[in-house]
Amino acid sequence: MLILTRQEKQVILFLGAVALAGIIICFLTKMNSRVESSIRIEDKLIKIDLNKAGIEELIATRAVSEKLSLKIIQYRQAHGEFKDIEEIKEIKGIGENRYEKLKELFFVE
Repeated sequence: MLILTRQEKQVILFLGAVALAGIIICFLTKMNSRVESSIRIEDKLIKIDLNKAGIEELIATRAVSEKLSLKIIQYRQAHGEFKDIEEIKEIKGIGENRYEKLKELFFVE
């Protein structure tokens, strides 16, 4: 059994706290790098199939509001799959300006 002085115990406790802080910082750094890489992936232009996109995917583009995503889903349910990306202009609230933004984000197979 080790017999340690009070000062030695404090040093060991301090070193343990520093080691624990280092482990936490390392973990948070790794988590942050994962978040940054996923953000970078989202920043790249990745087109989404308009016929397969769910509400969450539509909203995630940040160009489509929740209300508009519901209109897109409802239109798809009522008229079937989109045959061409320009068909999205038939949805109320999508004019030429918004269409120009959306055609960069979506495609139709």
